[in-house]
Amino acid sequence: MAKLPKIYQNTIEKEIHNNTKVYYGKNNTDSEGENIDIYQDSKSVTNIIDEIFALPTYSFNINLIIHTKEKIYDTSLIAKSKGAVITFDNNIIPIADIIKIEKKS
Repeated sequence: MAKLPKIYQNTIEKEIHNNTKVYYGKNNTDSEGENIDIYQDSKSVTNIIDEIFALPTYSFNINLIIHTKEKIYDTSLIAKSKGAVITFDNNIIPIADIIKIEKKS
């Protein structure tokens, strides 16, 4: 490549410290995002739902079995509001009605 005339050359008057500080934000305890245990025994339903939406993958890719007072849903979650969750099948399930959430194997 030919040298540029002095008109196009930019002068650098300060020291450059590129990449002197690096931050790596991966959580070492959760190496695989989907390999979390979802059990009702140790966690509340709202904590389980929050963990599903906090995963680095899409929540609709995680197949779940949701047990409620009246019905069992075999679906995945799309969205969460204060009092309900919306499933992939367009069902609105109140969080208060959910008894247990299991990850489908």
